[in-house]
Amino acid sequence: MRAQAAAGAIRQRIGRPFTWGAVLGFGLLWNGARWILLPHGLDLDGEALAPFAWGCLLLVLSPLPWQWTGDDRPLASPARGLVQALPFGLLCTWLLVEALGTGGLAGGRGPGMMGGPGMGGGRGMHGRGTHGPMGMAPARRTLLAAGVSFSFLVLLGAILARLERAEAEEARAKAAAGRARLRTLQAQLHPHFLFNAVSGVAELVREDPPRAERALLDMAGLLRQVLDLGERTAHPLGEERRLAERYLALEALRLDRRLRVVWDWDGNLDACPVPPLLLQPLVENAIKHGIAPEHGGGELRIRAAGVDGRLELEVANTGRPLAPEAPSGVGLGNLRERLALLGPGSAFTLARDGAWTRATLRLPLEARHG
Repeated sequence: MRAQAAAGAIRQRIGRPFTWGAVLGFGLLWNGARWILLPHGLDLDGEALAPFAWGCLLLVLSPLPWQWTGDDRPLASPARGLVQALPFGLLCTWLLVEALGTGGLAGGRGPGMMGGPGMGGGRGMHGRGTHGPMGMAPARRTLLAAGVSFSFLVLLGAILARLERAEAEEARAKAAAGRARLRTLQAQLHPHFLFNAVSGVAELVREDPPRAERALLDMAGLLRQVLDLGERTAHPLGEERRLAERYLALEALRLDRRLRVVWDWDGNLDACPVPPLLLQPLVENAIKHGIAPEHGGGELRIRAAGVDGRLELEVANTGRPLAPEAPSGVGLGNLRERLALLGPGSAFTLARDGAWTRATLRLPLEARHG
């Protein structure tokens, strides 16, 4: 990955509760072991903080050499990762030894995290103290601790980088599966849409052939627009309105004055990206279940507005009242499933409000459906 992506990976790693839980567990385990095993116990100062600092260094920075590629690849090859990890590990280990040896983390009494009065009684990581109870000179202890730290840092970095790569690939696979499911649901609307359109035009063939001919031409243009959506998972809200207008023009040929349409539309939202065929199923449902069954027809109001940082689409109709059990046909069932795949922040309600039946759809006002 590139520098910006690598910095983003570090920020994500820092923000994970698992990272800080692992650092806390490592530090407590290290200090607990020293408290139990060493006769002089542990000073609750820099000496106790050293393993927490070391844990942060290992968990936050160790995967970086394996993730740095300079291009869009998420992980370097094993050979390149190792070549980059060796100098990086040496640098981190040297800084750690210097910090502990100068007493910056351990105070001035003992060799800090790697030593301590019970492990050598010296003056620090570079002191000339005598052999401690473990029979090892401070210099040898320093060398051994540095070697263990270096090996652990390189190995842990490789493991964490591969785990994060696996997590990223799993997330991409889930996103791809979600997009594929959205396309499948979108494709499912095409035959349903065609069936309803043909059924509506069929009513005009005997009653008014010229209007039936115009309806067939309008239907051809409408279906061409629907099919042009193809693999797209989003398009501007303005196109969604034009699609609904074509559908309403087709229905107007069939219902004539029985269908009265009122638009309350904020044109500033036309560029907002939304999933295709979002508004049309709501319009179709209102006409099919509310307006068309009534001899006198009814009024259809279509509203688009920004409310509390969300896009709100509402299709309200008079006519036949909403049944106690809301209709759950292909269009609305498809819509609900697509909204579930879009994740949190999306909502759909269908309810009776006096003489009106209101279908309300809410989506986040952001470019998330690309």
